[in-house]
Formats: sequence, C-alpha cells, structure tokens
Amino acid sequence: MSEETISETAPILVNGEDVSEGLIQQELQMLRERYAREMPYSELEEKAEKIESDARENAVERVLLIQKARSEIAELRPEEVEARFTALQEQHGGAEAFGEQFDLSDDDIAKIKADIADGVRLEKYFDQLCEGVERPGEADSRAYYEAHVEEFQIPEAVCAAHIVQHPSPDLPLEKVNAELLNVRERLKNGEDFDVLAKAYSHCDDGQHDLGWFSRGQMVQTFEDVAFSTPVGEFSDVFQTEFGYHVLLVRDRKPAGTQPYEEVRYDIESMLFDERKNDAIGMVADELRAAADIQNLFIAEG
Repeated sequence: MSEETISETAPILVNGEDVSEGLIQQELQMLRERYAREMPYSELEEKAEKIESDARENAVERVLLIQKARSEIAELRPEEVEARFTALQEQHGGAEAFGEQFDLSDDDIAKIKADIADGVRLEKYFDQLCEGVERPGEADSRAYYEAHVEEFQIPEAVCAAHIVQHPSPDLPLEKVNAELLNVRERLKNGEDFDVLAKAYSHCDDGQHDLGWFSRGQMVQTFEDVAFSTPVGEFSDVFQTEFGYHVLLVRDRKPAGTQPYEEVRYDIESMLFDERKNDAIGMVADELRAAADIQNLFIAEG
C-alpha cells in the first residue's frame, strides 16, 4: 500500500499560478540576511529548516499580493517599466554588456519586464493600502525607547590606526622588528603617524586607519592591545597572525546608552514600517483565506 506525502520542496500553485523557485530563493536570501543580523551562526544553522519554510510562505504571500495588485493597478506608464529595465542593464555594465552576459531571448526580456511591472504595481498597491496608516508620534517612540532600553546599549569602542609589516624571506623578522621599533621611536618624537604609515606599513594606501571598532571585531591579541593603550599613545611592537604592528589609539568611547534624541527618528521610522507591514499582512491573510493554494505532492511507495 502506497503512502502519499507532501514534499515541502514540491512546486506550489497559488490560484493556478506557479510560485517560482527564483522567488523562493530570493525570499530565503532576505530571511537569512535578516536572521544573521539577529543571532549567532550556530543558532542560524539550527533554524535553517524553519527559515526555509518561512521563505516558501513569504513567496506564497508575495504572489497573492501581486495577483491583487494586478487587479487594483491595471494601467502602468510604459516608461515606468522601461526606466527600471534600463537601470537593471546599467547595473551590469550597460545594454550591450547585459545582453552578452545573459544571452537573453525576446521571451526572456519580456518576462523580465513583466516581473518589473509586477514590482511597480505592488509598490503602488502597498502605497494605497498604507494611505490611512497613522505615523507614530513622539510619545510612541519614547514609550518604545523606555520599554526596550536594552536595545540601545553602546559597547566600549576605540578609534585606532596601525602600521603593520609582514616578515618574509626577503624581510626577516629581525629587520621587521628593528624597523618598527625605529618607527615607534620616531612617532614618540612627534613625527606624523599617517606619513610614516604610508611609508612603512604593508597595508594598501589608506587602509592603516581602522576607524571605530568594539570588542569582538578584531583578533584577540589586537583587541587586547587596542583597549589597553591610552588615547593618543602608541603601543609597543606586537605580533598577531597578520604580522607585526605598532598601534595608535586616536579616541575612545565608553560603554553606555544612546540618548533618546539620537534614536528618536529611527524608532519612529521603525514603528511606522511595522504599522504598514501590519496593514499589508492583514490583507495578505484575507487573500490567503480565499485562495486556492496547492503544494503538488510527490508519491512515495
């Protein structure tokens, strides 16, 4: 007796329209990037199956919304689509390079332009859905800030630059060490750090300036030196797996909490996006409830 099972990777039809694998992969990439900003890699791996499932659900939802947008936004100006198609070509070096790279048939180009048109309709439809969404005010953003103050913690950070050299058969360790000791002495005597970095560092031009970084962004030895060197002073010559360094700490910021005024408008923008997403989500739920959604199964014996 055979048993039929639903395959999560089987084709999906939404009101008779195929949910393309390309759309699913696009949603999957966006979800992976979002989750990667919110959790460590190990946890991301544990949630891989759920993320893939969510990507399929998001792709179904997007097709439903596109179908609705086609009925709500029937007419588009041809130049709206052509302008975006031209921009796509420019991203790949222009019309000629785009054609050579992808070797597209007339049907392929027509499909690309149809997808662009769907995207334009969807944007216009979202604008319609969100016309009545109220923008959050100062009281809303302050309430969020006070309830989620842990989100606005700033770790200790330093602004630093370094001069690095890499020992090699042509540049033995003894010579590297002697040269960097000499450079450090010249720095302590008042010579300009950037001038000496350009002359002696093995970094590409300008890459000796590392900007701001907090703990966990550099290798441990480099971090230990950076966070223990006083502002305006130079480290001793030290070694990491990347070479031998002399480091200058330009500035330091203590750990603390971002002031409300610095993040107020970011919070308002985030809350406004959430309200708009909620409005769109309600419509998507209604469309899903009325839709004919088929996950074409694979029979297993």
